[in-house]
Amino acid sequence: MGPYKSFQSKTLGNKVLSLTLPPAPHYSVASRLVASLSPGGFYQPFAVWEFQIAPSQTPGQLLVYPMSFGQRFLVLDHWDSMPVGHVHQLALPPAGTRALDLKLHRSGAAGYSSAFYRLQWTSEHERKQKLDQWRRHAVPPIDWFYVELTSQCNLSCSFCPSKHLKRPRTFMSVDDAQTIFSKISQYLRRRDASWGYTLINQMVFLHVMGEPLLHPHLVECVKAAQDAGLKPALFTNATLLTKANIQKIFTADLSHVTISLNVIDQGGYKALGAKDDLSKQHQRVVHLLRERARRGAYHLHVDIQYIVSDGRTVSGTGLVNSRQEAWSCYRNWIGLIQQIEPSEIQPVGHQPVVQLDLLANPLTQDGGDPSLRLPLAVGIDLVMKGGCSFGNSVVPPGMQLVTTHWGRCPFDSPQRQMAIFVDGSVSFCNLDYENSVKLGSLLEQSVEEVWDSPRMQQIRRDMASGILTEPLCRQCLGTLKPST
Repeated sequence: MGPYKSFQSKTLGNKVLSLTLPPAPHYSVASRLVASLSPGGFYQPFAVWEFQIAPSQTPGQLLVYPMSFGQRFLVLDHWDSMPVGHVHQLALPPAGTRALDLKLHRSGAAGYSSAFYRLQWTSEHERKQKLDQWRRHAVPPIDWFYVELTSQCNLSCSFCPSKHLKRPRTFMSVDDAQTIFSKISQYLRRRDASWGYTLINQMVFLHVMGEPLLHPHLVECVKAAQDAGLKPALFTNATLLTKANIQKIFTADLSHVTISLNVIDQGGYKALGAKDDLSKQHQRVVHLLRERARRGAYHLHVDIQYIVSDGRTVSGTGLVNSRQEAWSCYRNWIGLIQQIEPSEIQPVGHQPVVQLDLLANPLTQDGGDPSLRLPLAVGIDLVMKGGCSFGNSVVPPGMQLVTTHWGRCPFDSPQRQMAIFVDGSVSFCNLDYENSVKLGSLLEQSVEEVWDSPRMQQIRRDMASGILTEPLCRQCLGTLKPST
């Protein structure tokens, strides 16, 4: 690409930098501009852009926007030409980068021309600051927040490790909940979750382990989340859906409740540790739905969830294991919902239509969470969730686990999830029921300090290379085989 002395030196500060393009080989034909960026003195580029430049007498310029590093780091200022180029590869500059070599190669029907720029910082402090700023801007945003209000549970499901929990069984205080929800809200505001005229209220799931309806100050905790501008979603096993707790749900003005029924027969229900009959469990759900209709509270979305064991290695009895059982669940809930008299306030919108191809094969979908969602009525869905062993922490009888050091999280949890436990401590995975990762605490740190810590950076780098650093991940991506 020519000797280094051919590079024109430019100062890379905080303002937009304008660079002259190589001359057009011929003004009457379109040309192609390839811009490659590499660490000063090295040939191997870490970013390559390609621009198509329309025929024009205007020479044009290439603008460098140093505020953040991404697709729009380079913008073409040229009449009739697209300002943003196609990015063939894009990686952050290595931490030891001392300068940036920008090489421009312009080609057309009549030939080609090139230009070379060396972009340098004015000081060592500015260099480190800018590289760190670019790295922080590239940190993937958190999509899912899970906040554990309590680690207490009134059941002992065979597919859940709650009964083996070593962490203290306690409740999050209202003050701690306010602190945590406030920090999540501050993070989301800095991230800017708005789009056009719409401000998005981020949903926060009030669950990692435990039964939230056990919390003596559930309404106050939900209000703390709402006051912070968040949308709290409740998960419950329905055994505690008493008249008083149903009243709490509506007093808290929740917008989403997932009811984890999980099992389809009496034997499976007893195996959960339940003390009554499965039909009573169904009636509790009907009471909630009836109160929803009576109040006209159709903004409350209700998921009725079962666990699918068909083709999955999951512990437990009475789980959904065939198409016929899935159809039976669907028929049962259609009948139960018909018992509910709608209020005078009808939900807006058409009754949901079931896609027959999904109903024909309700257990065939791979991946995704939930595995399948079937609408029962407006704002009421039947959910078939793929069986989960909490990252192979609950190994079914007759099976043994073989861990692995290689792989990548199928849910991209280190890129997307934050689980906050009852004591404010943090993991990147909601399956980490004992918080073996221990990234930090939202009672003492901001979301960014935890999410962008050196340890999280290393975990993401290793996983991007297929290396599993954490024992949690090695166990989760391991394989189960019959015991010898």
